[in-house]
Amino acid sequence: MRITPTQHPAAARHALACLLFLAASWIFYAPPRHWPGLTYFGDGQDSLAFIWFLNWWPFALAHHLPPLFTQYVDYPAGADLAWKTSIPALALLAAPFTLRFGAAAVFNVLMIAAPALAAFALYLAAWELTGVFAAALLAGAVFACSGYEIGQTLGHLNLAFTAAVPLTLWSCLRATSRNWSSWQLGAVQGGLFLFQFGVSQEIFASEILFGAAALLALHWLAPLPRPVLARLLAGILLGLGLCLLLASPFIWAMLRGYTAARANFSTPDVYSNDLLAPFIPTPLVFLGGHAARPLSQLFTGNSSEQGGYYGLPLVLLAVHIWRVSPAPAARVLAFMALLAAVASLGPYAHLLGHPICPAPWIIFCHLPFLAAMLPGRFALYAWLSLTLLLALWLARPDSGQRRYLLAGLCLLSLLPAQSTARNWRHPVPPPVFATLPPGAHVLVIPVFAQEMGWQYAAGMRFMLVGQGYLGNGMPAPFSSWPLYPALWQNRFSAIPQAEFSAYLQDYAVQDIVLLPRGYAYYRGKPADDAALTRAAATLLQQAGWRVATATPLGVVYQPGAHLPRWSQAQIAAFIAQGISQQRAAVLPYEAHRVCQIRHLAHVLGLSPVPLLDLWALHAHPPFPPAAITCPFSPA
Repeated sequence: MRITPTQHPAAARHALACLLFLAASWIFYAPPRHWPGLTYFGDGQDSLAFIWFLNWWPFALAHHLPPLFTQYVDYPAGADLAWKTSIPALALLAAPFTLRFGAAAVFNVLMIAAPALAAFALYLAAWELTGVFAAALLAGAVFACSGYEIGQTLGHLNLAFTAAVPLTLWSCLRATSRNWSSWQLGAVQGGLFLFQFGVSQEIFASEILFGAAALLALHWLAPLPRPVLARLLAGILLGLGLCLLLASPFIWAMLRGYTAARANFSTPDVYSNDLLAPFIPTPLVFLGGHAARPLSQLFTGNSSEQGGYYGLPLVLLAVHIWRVSPAPAARVLAFMALLAAVASLGPYAHLLGHPICPAPWIIFCHLPFLAAMLPGRFALYAWLSLTLLLALWLARPDSGQRRYLLAGLCLLSLLPAQSTARNWRHPVPPPVFATLPPGAHVLVIPVFAQEMGWQYAAGMRFMLVGQGYLGNGMPAPFSSWPLYPALWQNRFSAIPQAEFSAYLQDYAVQDIVLLPRGYAYYRGKPADDAALTRAAATLLQQAGWRVATATPLGVVYQPGAHLPRWSQAQIAAFIAQGISQQRAAVLPYEAHRVCQIRHLAHVLGLSPVPLLDLWALHAHPPFPPAAITCPFSPA
């Protein structure tokens, strides 16, 4: 398209803004001079999982493997990747660079670029809304330093790469101002929706949810002319339909795997924002983060998920803007910021980590598919609304230097701490993995939750038996064994030798890699490395395994000549014992819920059967409600 003279200044400013954001992000996060091996930005297991996924898609396609299912982790059962954070959009677009430079280097570039591209996308939306370069640029900078973006940059590539969200809003603003047809808007929206779906299905779903709320707020607080609103709605629906059509194979895989995936959904009331989170900085923040640590560490979840810190300057400024601004757009943005902030409290409002009362999200948190969303991440939409509200205020004709100073103060209060910006890791993969035969079925002990990173570094040389960090919880069917919690937690002295031998036989383990001191730790906490290694070696010897390869940096064990053979009946008995133990552990909780429902039905004079059937449909309890007897009523 030929750029006219009137368009050229705007295009030049956009290019300048993009370069400024990218340069600032590159300088601010200070990548090391060299990126050898598995050097990566962010925290351990999450970053390594995304490196693995960036490598998995081109690897699977090159080897004619199904991309949404893998046996390279959790072998031999394998893992369904439809409900995992497999980032197909980023992995496929970056595949040529992954093949050339490696997945770790591509991951680092994407992580550094994520806040810059998010800032630039927000800048474009703010520019379309205001037409003022300085206001849009400052709004983009605040968005890049938001508590949400900085927290997710610790290792969640799928959640940090949010550029498509403000670009979706930009396309709506652009369509309104330039009179795009519904088909034009639908094509752009469809591409953005599809890309966002391929980066994070969770953000895609929450974007649809909050987008619908924004349209209702727009109709209520700032009504558009009916032809404009009709064209806008038609374009959005066309784009959504196009996205769902193109993503239908992936969506069908998610629908088929929903029941199994639900067991590993994170708890929404843990990953939600505290009532005091907007005012108390976390350790990720430069100003006050360290001093406020005694308070912020009481919040639920972890630092990467505490995106609800907006800073006192920005909160006070937003309240002021809402009070003094007569623009309908400002009312809509203020309403959306408040709505997202309240929703991010989760099902229960917490005060310094203590639940004090139900919150509005409790109505939705157990509904199908909405249960997969972590409410703390809704802070993304509060930040989107707050930064656009800031841009509107800065762009007013009577705007003076004082306003930009106040906005600069908001930005200063959000800058990340040095430890956050220099969050680089330089692990050395254990060289013992290079001695394994190709295609080996391997168990790595102690369990590190970094096995997938080592598997990638070894060129996908081996399969991981019952291991591989892909999300929450212990994987099935391995978790059915009584020994698995102890194996998961590296409590080798608590594992019965006979059961361990049967477990290794049942899942056809060929090689066991025992890593020495320096690599061993207990679920991320310091431990007695030497004692842990001795306990693991003793268990292997008692189970009949012998040393095949010994190096200072790892020992490979293989089956001995006189291993006991276990019948299928004996193996089934071990598994039945594990299932029985699991059911006994959850029985008090399930009985409490069932009796609550029956008591409620009794008080209301209703039959408890439909209520219990509905609860069982969504909660998938291990015990049928009819098997539980309550003291006040018959089963």
